[in-house]
Amino acid sequence: MTVVVDIEPTNRCNAKCYFCPRDQTPHQGLMAPDVFEQALGRVVDLRAKFRELGRPDPNVSLCGLGEPLLNRHTPEFVQRVRDEDFSCTMSSNAALLDEARGHALIEAGLQRICINVGDRDGDYEEIYKLPYEKTRDNVLRFRDLAGDACEIFIVLVDHRRDPQHLADMRQYWGDQGLHAFMEYEIMNRGGALFVDHMQFEEYPQLAEARSLLHTNGIEAVCPTPFAFLFIGYDGQYYLCCSDWKKEVPLGSVADASFTDVMLAKLGHTRSRDTVCKTCNLDPLNKLVEALRARDAGEADAPDIDAMLEKLRGFSAFALDEIAALTGQPAPAADAASAAVRRTIPVTAI
Repeated sequence: MTVVVDIEPTNRCNAKCYFCPRDQTPHQGLMAPDVFEQALGRVVDLRAKFRELGRPDPNVSLCGLGEPLLNRHTPEFVQRVRDEDFSCTMSSNAALLDEARGHALIEAGLQRICINVGDRDGDYEEIYKLPYEKTRDNVLRFRDLAGDACEIFIVLVDHRRDPQHLADMRQYWGDQGLHAFMEYEIMNRGGALFVDHMQFEEYPQLAEARSLLHTNGIEAVCPTPFAFLFIGYDGQYYLCCSDWKKEVPLGSVADASFTDVMLAKLGHTRSRDTVCKTCNLDPLNKLVEALRARDAGEADAPDIDAMLEKLRGFSAFALDEIAALTGQPAPAADAASAAVRRTIPVTAI
């Protein structure tokens, strides 16, 4: 698995999608160029470590929890990522992707852009609170500018839980010559967004899920904090992209490396006390979802077995990465939890 480092140009956004709980962000801002340079330097160090271990280079994503084009330095950030010979992806809603910004991104060497336009016309404007025709025109103009230089992926969030709607949107964008898609179920952003079918602590299947993990000898360590390394706009390492409220700062890029924060990150992930307990990406909660699907007649025993093996693999990946980067086996759960108590929350810089 190739590790992705997500550097957040900003956590501000010009859209107001109901599935992104903007009112839950405790502070917002723009990443300054000097902070970006420190963050990129940490990625360079991480790559050197990966190469020592014979692992693939990490990729860099400019995304975070906001709209990157609100930060006027984002094209410069892309250029710097490419100068350091990393693969570079950016996410956007495209409402600000005018001709000038499009040219700047292409000239900077952007290789991949993920554009979230999962609705059309009045539905789009109702959900995103952005002008549809302007956004559509921006996407199509960028398609023409990019040619073969930059891959364009259309992001479809299944917030309606409606497969036909997704099919209709694939057809629509396919007719525009765009055929690459990324489809996601709605995420509850570590519990920051209330989703009625993601109230995991209330479901009777929770006890069965715990029992199944124990019986099968699976320590359910979420892979997301270790596969997608997150640096906030303020230069803080955060637990992961689901830490919407920025509740788990682990240290600053000015003072710590990715390796330095790994054990504290593991401790938080194992404890599930903050963010994880209510997150739909948490392994225990994913098993609860699978059990609920079984009880609703939408899954069967082989599906549960497959999920258990998937979770076993996730945990093995996370623990292996920690062992590789720290040079020692991942500590037992109690020792890792102690690392959580030693971390000191840091506010925005």
